[in-house]
Amino acid sequence: MKKTAFTAFVDEHTEKLMIGTFPGVKSLEKTEYYGNPQNHFWKLLYEVFEIPFETDYLKKLDFLKVRGIGLWDVFESCEREGSLDSAIRNAVANDFEALLKAYPNITTFYFTSKQAYLWYYKIYKDRLNVKLVVLASPSPANARMRYDQKLLDWKEKLG
Repeated sequence: MKKTAFTAFVDEHTEKLMIGTFPGVKSLEKTEYYGNPQNHFWKLLYEVFEIPFETDYLKKLDFLKVRGIGLWDVFESCEREGSLDSAIRNAVANDFEALLKAYPNITTFYFTSKQAYLWYYKIYKDRLNVKLVVLASPSPANARMRYDQKLLDWKEKLG
């Protein structure tokens, strides 16, 4: 069954865009970016900026907005059983070219997994005028890295 991702969370002040592949099952159910409580995305971001963690989703979005950070995914829609990136089929990519035309202040794409970066790069390569940065995946599926290692990676690249 075809699933549709969320619209881009951006505004005219967005400078950094955090990019995943496609929302997982729990995120789609909650209609929240990184809505799976097992995913460390939000916890990592709050620790990078040394701000007490907030559980309210709207406050999380405000936290991002104040820092010029937006959210989006590589794919607009796809077919997928479960939440693993490896299960994505018949995907339709989001239009990053149009996004950058509409929001020219965006200078950096931060990919929240190597797979998100690889899929994006397969489509766009280096033709868009943005810096591309790959972060350690905050997903619980990324068990090869401990949380403290992920945090160090995020602090070095985002801080």
